[in-house]
Amino acid sequence: MKNDYSKTIKKFEKGFEKKTTRKLKDVVGFFKDKKEVEKILKTGNPILYEVFIKEFPPINLGLTVINSGTVGKEYYFTKGHIHKKKTPEFYILLDGKGELLLRKRSGKRKIIHLKKGEVALIEKGYAHRLANIGRKKLKVLTIYHEDSKPDYSVIFKKRFFKR
Repeated sequence: MKNDYSKTIKKFEKGFEKKTTRKLKDVVGFFKDKKEVEKILKTGNPILYEVFIKEFPPINLGLTVINSGTVGKEYYFTKGHIHKKKTPEFYILLDGKGELLLRKRSGKRKIIHLKKGEVALIEKGYAHRLANIGRKKLKVLTIYHEDSKPDYSVIFKKRFFKR
């Protein structure tokens, strides 16, 4: 049986408590091709992704929607973070095609190719970044503890490029 999450996604996008919108200017230093970033910004400031949060204390649900696109050949991605309070997080792919990059402070990393409807665990102590490697919007449900507190100072060396 094929899962159709479209109705659930639409309800989620309307019934959220918090919303974050990240545009190219918000992550300007994160992309490898700095000249391409400058070129794109001369004509506009595209939305890369949005996060819609529903709160069910002590658990939060997030819907991360990453637009399809590239900066040069590098796919759009989330800013990426690690939790200040070491808590796990779960990702469930609802629509699109995405890669989840996990990284320990030691440099050890994992890449998870998300599969629709399957749960991906982000273990305690792993930084994580999500990339949209497809041709349509990537939609991922995230489940995490409200006290996890993101730290965006993590540097991700691994990148995802269009071939």
